[in-house]
Amino acid sequence: MSGDGRDIDAAIAVYDQHARRLAEQWSAYANEFEEFLDFHRPFLPAKGGTALDIGAGYGTHANGLEGFGLDVVAAEPSEGMRAEGLRRFPDSEILWLDDRLPWLDKVAALGRRFDFMLMNSVWMHLPPEFREDGMAMLASLLAPGGHFSVLLRHGPAPEDRPMHESEAAPFLSLAERHGFVCLERVARPDEMNRPGVSFTRLILSNTGQTR
Repeated sequence: MSGDGRDIDAAIAVYDQHARRLAEQWSAYANEFEEFLDFHRPFLPAKGGTALDIGAGYGTHANGLEGFGLDVVAAEPSEGMRAEGLRRFPDSEILWLDDRLPWLDKVAALGRRFDFMLMNSVWMHLPPEFREDGMAMLASLLAPGGHFSVLLRHGPAPEDRPMHESEAAPFLSLAERHGFVCLERVARPDEMNRPGVSFTRLILSNTGQTR
């Protein structure tokens, strides 16, 4: 990548350098997986289904989805975060891939479509010029009738991590052009109480039609 794509590399470098500290910080504030599961249960496939966690971080949700009985692929471009996930969940059979938006080349090379996809606080790292291609790739990876859960982060960026606008309206407009439909939209506060930071959880499905 070139140009603003360097922002992605800069953010990944921060996650690499501070993986242990960030994982401990997030796990201290994050809700337990049971709360995540309660909300997502209507949208999860039956046991034995497939799941893709895009920007999986240290793997807490990927591990929870595997524990639910799903076959999980975790795409995470930060070597430090992948190492932290392997350290925390040594007995997991999650397939970890060093992969990132917009191309997700290694995920695409698997030749699979997933019953459930998860993307938490990732979109703000993808510069606007890559978002059309990124959304097209996401649409190509969701199985017919599958569900895609997205957490969008709003508000000011940390000083050490470049971030771009990730409001719900433009995200949904782009998603709808690529065949997604929105089933749920829930505003969420920031559990860490950072000034100006909030989140939106979206549950998408697919129509199989693009505009």
